[in-house]
Amino acid sequence: MKRWHYYLVLTLIAGLFVMPQLFTHKLILGADALFHYNRFYETAEQIRTGTFSYFISIFGFQQSGRIVNAIYGPIFSYSQGVLVLLAGSWFKYQVLSNFLVYLIAGCALFKLLSYAKVRESTALLSSIIFMTTYSINYWVLNQGFTSWGTSLLPLCLLPIIDMKNQRFPILKVAVSIAVMTQIHMLTAVMVSLIYLPFFIDYGIRQASWSKTVKDFLKSLVLYAGLSSNVWLSFFLINSGDQLKMPFTNQQMSEKAIDLGGSYWLQYPKFLWLLLVASLLLCIFYWRRLERFTKHLVIIGGLFFFLSTGIIPWDWLIAHQVPFVSLVQFPFRFFAPFTVLFFLFTALMFEQLPRKKSALVLLAIVSLISVGQNLQVLIQELQRWDNQSLAAKHTFVQVPEAQARASFFAADLDLALRSVEKSSPDYLPIYHENNENKYVSYEKQILAEGKDFSKTIKHGQLQVSWTAQKAGTTQVPVIVYQNTRLYSGNQEIQPLALSDIGTPTINQVAGKNTIQLRYMPPVYVTWLLFGCGIGWLLLLFWIGYQFFKK
Repeated sequence: MKRWHYYLVLTLIAGLFVMPQLFTHKLILGADALFHYNRFYETAEQIRTGTFSYFISIFGFQQSGRIVNAIYGPIFSYSQGVLVLLAGSWFKYQVLSNFLVYLIAGCALFKLLSYAKVRESTALLSSIIFMTTYSINYWVLNQGFTSWGTSLLPLCLLPIIDMKNQRFPILKVAVSIAVMTQIHMLTAVMVSLIYLPFFIDYGIRQASWSKTVKDFLKSLVLYAGLSSNVWLSFFLINSGDQLKMPFTNQQMSEKAIDLGGSYWLQYPKFLWLLLVASLLLCIFYWRRLERFTKHLVIIGGLFFFLSTGIIPWDWLIAHQVPFVSLVQFPFRFFAPFTVLFFLFTALMFEQLPRKKSALVLLAIVSLISVGQNLQVLIQELQRWDNQSLAAKHTFVQVPEAQARASFFAADLDLALRSVEKSSPDYLPIYHENNENKYVSYEKQILAEGKDFSKTIKHGQLQVSWTAQKAGTTQVPVIVYQNTRLYSGNQEIQPLALSDIGTPTINQVAGKNTIQLRYMPPVYVTWLLFGCGIGWLLLLFWIGYQFFKK
């Protein structure tokens, strides 16, 4: 077959996986759905209306003025906003995004394996199995954003193939980590950790360490320019505000793959068989394996080890070991292991004497994997009509049937107002109290918001309400260090700020109107503009190289 035929097969497989949803006309709403849907609604509306607000949310998240996208995959959030606009409803967006995450995962792994000189038949079957792993289904079944990073991870590993062939691809390394930084920060960190041993090995095999270090520094400078918007936002916001970071999981070990997170090993059901078979073959033929393949085994094994309960995660959390709390769930290490495992396995099968037996094993596992994936999807979709949309910190503001119907409506805001979740991630913390921040958001934003009218006027978030008498009131918006409140052209100084930054201000009897603005230093605008120009130039260069070839 020609190369594009294999990509066509992967496209058909991705289409097959979304067919159950198209036929049943049902959704799967996981724990993270509302958080991400609010993020993408924000960027979609900014694009649609031409009213851009890089830092604060003026459309999503109850129009609260909170910061999310600026420090959580900013550029990728705008690309998802385009998908939302193209889809036109949350149901269609879910189908489209599921199709894309499957397709990208399959095509990316096929590209990586082909780049590593793996036969197309082995690469195709490995890619199909990869599409059915929980690392990819995490988005489909739970709207876990890790899947988007994992789906593109194989493309980000192309540089390690170049380093194996004694070339340090300055541009590829910089762009790979920069792209991942714009999508999912933790996955970007893991990509860097994967690069490290291969870079050291590459440096050892080079005659000149000085050239190796120079190439690395060039790549680092280019990466810094392409990811400057993310780091600038982190610096700007954290220098003036103490942010509420995603929750610290005190029982991290419960989500290890050998304990409560064992379902990561069950997608596909025979993944464990492939793991065991590969391990046994690796041990038996160790001496015949290439140096690069052995390195993949060791590095992949390290990520597998980190995803298990063998690591005393609960102890590390209890003793506040730095950065451990950012991991939240050990199973996240299983995602990069999955990619490394398929790369290692495919290369090992190419280096074994009985290639046909390995190909038969892959064919059987891939066929079963596709069937199991369809079965799981159908089972999850069947829960849509009976499962309650209400959950812990998730509130259904209208009758359940009406709430379900809202996800099919062309008015995207309807669903986000029908079902609300009080996620407190990245809220400013002005003073500590015993109040759970989920509860604080519920009381100060969700509950109070019904008495206030929020609109966009002259590119700014405008809040209006009618007061029976003069006095003070707490406005359901979030104030950061660079947030300013105005009444007309006069700036208002809050009398007080709550634990999550909602301001208390004076009000007059009758109609009250204020505007919310986020005003960063002037240099921030120029740096963001420079970063945007950098990405545009990169895209033009890639397009030029593509058409040149």
